[in-house]
Amino acid sequence: MKIVIDIGHPAEVHYFRNLIKKLEEKKYEIQIFARDKEVTYQLLRLYDIPFIEKGKGGSGVFDRVVYTISSLRAISRVIKKFKPDLCISHASPYLAIASAFFKIPHVMFNDTEKAPLFRTIVSLCKPSVYSPDSFLRKDINGLQLVPSYMELAYLHPETFNPDETIKEITGEDYVLLRFVANKATHDIGIHHMDEAYKRRMVVEFSRFAGVWISSEGPLPDSLEKYRISLPPNKMHDVIANASLVVGDSATMSAEAAVLGVPSVFINDNCWGYIRELNDRYGLVHYFKNNKEEREKAFEKSLTVLKSESRELYIEARKQLLTDKKNLSKIMLEIVEETVSVI
Repeated sequence: MKIVIDIGHPAEVHYFRNLIKKLEEKKYEIQIFARDKEVTYQLLRLYDIPFIEKGKGGSGVFDRVVYTISSLRAISRVIKKFKPDLCISHASPYLAIASAFFKIPHVMFNDTEKAPLFRTIVSLCKPSVYSPDSFLRKDINGLQLVPSYMELAYLHPETFNPDETIKEITGEDYVLLRFVANKATHDIGIHHMDEAYKRRMVVEFSRFAGVWISSEGPLPDSLEKYRISLPPNKMHDVIANASLVVGDSATMSAEAAVLGVPSVFINDNCWGYIRELNDRYGLVHYFKNNKEEREKAFEKSLTVLKSESRELYIEARKQLLTDKKNLSKIMLEIVEETVSVI
């Protein structure tokens, strides 16, 4: 059996790397496309995963149109030659269009409700869509829910064992601040933390713990010295050993949560899985990005650092792992069930 996978974001390398390994062990032939976004190429090389480069995308309308056309051309050329039996993606519109045109089954995973093209692509291209059971949009045609989170494809204890020696670099107690670049389509029209607030967090949190910053974009000179500089495949070890994760990245907040690390998520966007991690498990503390909510987020962060027991979060994680399953195993079952009827 032959499979094509399209990867458009660094997180998707993690989503699919264990599945890719399992499929290769079963002698599936796989072709992987990858967009040049942040550390995607670097991660694929670190994990020794061969891929076909699709180049960089863009933030403007014209750039997006150009990238869409070039992506479809690249995927179509390979499909004609490779003749795959199945396509897999994390809500890739490019692979959805190509798979529909060539009449190839497409298994799509998606955990982001606010995806402008998602409903249209699903309606027109008709992939098989799988989302976490916390997904808020239950009206998506053909949607199938699974008892997991995307982060459990690579951070479930069956597949991930944190490296505590990372503390030789980070120090024993530290806060990890994560700032995204705000260029995704779901960030359009969304306000994010200003530099003054970021500096305030660094100053105040430094009174109780070390501070490290992971940032997609540039930092002001006063904060640049706090940027953590490690190979990107070590970032989950940094998260797992942190005392607290604070920022505007839903993915990193969820990664912290499934590792039993408290996180404070500040963003006007709030996905279903974040709401569940906040409301049901108390592993994520969610706040909108306005003045009043930012103050609450700041105070909650200080409370976690000063007085809350890590045991509370460890116990919450145990309950989460009872309720949710290893997504890489679920993915493999879905793929094998799909190819069995092709």
